[in-house]
Amino acid sequence: MCVLLHIYPLQVVITGNPAAHAMNPAMKDMAETYVDTPKLYESEAITMSERPRPFVRMLIAGFFFLAAVTLNILLPRYWHNIPEIVKHLLLIFSAIMCVHILEYAYLWWEIFGHIRSILKETLQATHQLIDNNRGSLEKFLQTSNRLISSAATCGLTHIYFSRKDVKGDIYDAIENAEKRVWLLGITFSENVHLDELLSTLSKKMEGGIDVKILLLDVFRDTAVFRTLLESISQEVAKVLDIDRTKIHPTDPFFHQRLYSDFAHAFDRLRNYPNVAPAVRFYAHNPACWMMIVDNTAHFQPYTFGRSASHHSLNLCVGANMPVFKFQMQTTGKPFEILEDHFRKLWLTSNVDMFHIEAKIADRNRIINDIFNSNLSWFKYVFEALHPPRETAHFEIDRKFPRQSWEWTQPALNVYSEDGKSVCGVTICDYSRESISLKSEGPFPLHEGQIVILQGTPPPEPLAAIFIIDHFLRIRKFMVRRIKNEPQPFIGLQAIFENEEYNGQNQTDCLLR
Repeated sequence: MCVLLHIYPLQVVITGNPAAHAMNPAMKDMAETYVDTPKLYESEAITMSERPRPFVRMLIAGFFFLAAVTLNILLPRYWHNIPEIVKHLLLIFSAIMCVHILEYAYLWWEIFGHIRSILKETLQATHQLIDNNRGSLEKFLQTSNRLISSAATCGLTHIYFSRKDVKGDIYDAIENAEKRVWLLGITFSENVHLDELLSTLSKKMEGGIDVKILLLDVFRDTAVFRTLLESISQEVAKVLDIDRTKIHPTDPFFHQRLYSDFAHAFDRLRNYPNVAPAVRFYAHNPACWMMIVDNTAHFQPYTFGRSASHHSLNLCVGANMPVFKFQMQTTGKPFEILEDHFRKLWLTSNVDMFHIEAKIADRNRIINDIFNSNLSWFKYVFEALHPPRETAHFEIDRKFPRQSWEWTQPALNVYSEDGKSVCGVTICDYSRESISLKSEGPFPLHEGQIVILQGTPPPEPLAAIFIIDHFLRIRKFMVRRIKNEPQPFIGLQAIFENEEYNGQNQTDCLLR
């Protein structure tokens, strides 16, 4: 009876669980077996519950049997003139109780038989489930073993979901460092802050520990590009739209998070003069966040991408991937690669606290020069990452990327197909199969019209000559877009007379 009461809750768990609909056939068969088992014995359970419990009745019968036997033995000793009728009644009562005990014992034997049958069917269903899923289980175990074996070979000892999870281990490792502490990218670190480590690092350097700190040089085009990635569209627009022909003490670039974090870290480092010689600023593109403490490396790769669940207000590119912990091994290469990566980055970085302070003094001119040299690319990045709603679909589906014209304008004219109309034009931007022109005068055009481009390439540079020759060889274009402004803009799409033409012959001539 107790076993039946345990089976019924199992039926509720299986049938009431929504995940049961996603079970494989083997698990469904097992579930059906568990569900059907109580039905097989439902009538027996009801019948047994309608009568008094046999175990209780057997205990009562056993009690009366012992009482009758005890009286039958003790009464003759203390009651010498006991009537014979009393002796016979006690003997008969003992025999009746004995029969009842045997009856209930037999009934319990039947119950144990039911229990054995239930257990047998349950084990059969379990064995069937294991047999049906044996292949999947073996495949899973093999995959797990391969993964564990590969991780052990590479020296991978731990994977943390985020820097928040590794913070305690990092701080403990630095506190107990005996040989070296190498830090990369900690200036703008999420959760692990340089402020909290400077005091410990200062003590470690006084104790002879090799401390090296590599921070991003914000006065580089790679840092400006990262700023564009980590800023909202309104802030990026402010940075790009400012007049760079003048020096602005309140340049919006210096109010972005990247530069603010850099300025804060620099101010804090100046309060620790003995740590300053251990700091360098790298000019390379940020690739990872890394800490090497003695023979252990914590490594987190940087990515431009982020998951859809990532908070939109936190646009930092460095805290999206997991953190991997590698241990130095005689046969493992990852630790050696990370160690060599840091060493090369350190050796090729020639900006220390002294040089960066000089850059800070001249920061307005340096940032202006960076924007003037890369403004067209920065604007392209901004338009690609934050396209206007009306052109978002068009920009995303563009087959070939566009670039702005950066050189001296060539002498170009657009003719109507019949040659009766002509107009001088200048180039705004271009791609492999299209070109955007600014008309120098009135020229009647409509979308879908065929026009002819003629002219001469500029004397230099070779890149400009190559591009103009490319469009002059195409010659015929179709008008795709027209913007009627004081100076109309015309968007032309190339019409290839030979569909197999791809400009390869022209490139081959230059390479020979």
